[in-house]
Amino acid sequence: MKKFFLTFAVAIAALFSIQAAEPVKIIFDTDMGNDVDDVVALDMLYKYVDEGTVDLLGILSSKRELGSIKFIDAMNTIYGHPNIPIGIAKTYPEENYVCIDKKLNYADYTVAKYNYPHTIKDWDAVEDGYKLLRRLLSKQEDKSVTLVVVGFSTNLVRMLDSKADEYSQLDGKSLLAKKLDKVVIMAGNFHEKKKEYNVWNDHFAAVRFFAECPVPMLFSDVVLGKSVLYPYQTVYEGFKYFENHPLVTSFHYYQQMPYNRPLWDPTAVLFAAEGHKGYASLSKRGYVTVDYKSVTEFTVDKHSNRQYYLVNDAQRMAIVRRVVELTMRAPKNPYQQK
Repeated sequence: MKKFFLTFAVAIAALFSIQAAEPVKIIFDTDMGNDVDDVVALDMLYKYVDEGTVDLLGILSSKRELGSIKFIDAMNTIYGHPNIPIGIAKTYPEENYVCIDKKLNYADYTVAKYNYPHTIKDWDAVEDGYKLLRRLLSKQEDKSVTLVVVGFSTNLVRMLDSKADEYSQLDGKSLLAKKLDKVVIMAGNFHEKKKEYNVWNDHFAAVRFFAECPVPMLFSDVVLGKSVLYPYQTVYEGFKYFENHPLVTSFHYYQQMPYNRPLWDPTAVLFAAEGHKGYASLSKRGYVTVDYKSVTEFTVDKHSNRQYYLVNDAQRMAIVRRVVELTMRAPKNPYQQK
């Protein structure tokens, strides 16, 4: 009996310790509309906010398309978090922008098909992505924010080039160095000599950000993401709390169901929100380069602050279980349909 009470006391202490932990402050930069794994990642972030694990400061779209931010705003509203600010990449390198196949742009399709509730009333007034990033970071304590990047580096290279403004007297690179703890990024391919989507869509921005980012960068690369699959059954069984849920609509439009989808972006969110222990290990330190074909290479260098995540079979199972568990939950305060 004494052993039982001791064990119980330890468990209660551990529970209070978990509850007392400060939420991870996250800014999320996404290319919403290109692949449906972004929707899963955003769903996870809302669930983390509901449970107090994450303080989601803002969401940036690294795309210029209006459908991308309309989709994000609908998700914010449906999940009961309408006040999370959204930014958009208002300037985009047209010559590099290849994702123009509307058959694959589920964001445009989904918000056009259904009259989802929205919070934003003036789409033209949505902030430029790098300006929102400056505004959000300027209000935070030093070394307190994790930037989760699952899209292109478009907003980020503009941030690097930004000058002092009404939000901060620091230039962009200095502001990132002062306020960010780290960047967790879904990008690169360190196991195959192939270009990776998020890199080659804005090649020059990726080259610069990987080289110039002033804080540690942790990469969840394309090989890791495609080794863990989101089970299609979850799309059928979850999300019934909202009729014509955007995630379900997106999955059905993106590709003929049923199919399992790689968890590229959700792994970055998971590692940022919970840490990698139990889910992955880290490579040695090194630096990341991008060649003229957008192929990334990782070179070991103990003086660098870049690393990438590695997973084994047991960790892959743990990742899938956790992602499914999170996304199968209903939001804490969802929008009430009439």
